[in-house]
Amino acid sequence: MILIERAALQHVEGISDVCSRGYRATYGERYPKSYIERIIEEFYHPDRISSEITDGGGGWDGWYVALKDGTVLGAIGGGMTGAYQGEVFVLYLDPDQRGEGIGTLLLEALTRVQREKGATEQ
Repeated sequence: MILIERAALQHVEGISDVCSRGYRATYGERYPKSYIERIIEEFYHPDRISSEITDGGGGWDGWYVALKDGTVLGAIGGGMTGAYQGEVFVLYLDPDQRGEGIGTLLLEALTRVQREKGATEQ
């Protein structure tokens, strides 16, 4: 069974791993390896993810994770970009778990959060 919950510090390594592997799988054929690794280091480094879990703010709704037996299979993050606009900033899944509905579950969770904040579009 897949559980969707707001991320906590215990999920940092799993988020970093799934986003890094997902980014490589998505963009590996389009961009040079050096570029991909630079982006991963900037956005999916555990220190950055930790601070985004503990600090948030600025319209950031936080990270949400899809878990199975405690393992992070996917992660999503987003925020409000206007009074009525929510945005998905990042959504990655374990490349081996695509097509199983995990992304849909994550998107539904973030959409609920944004609707509660007044979003009418995303």
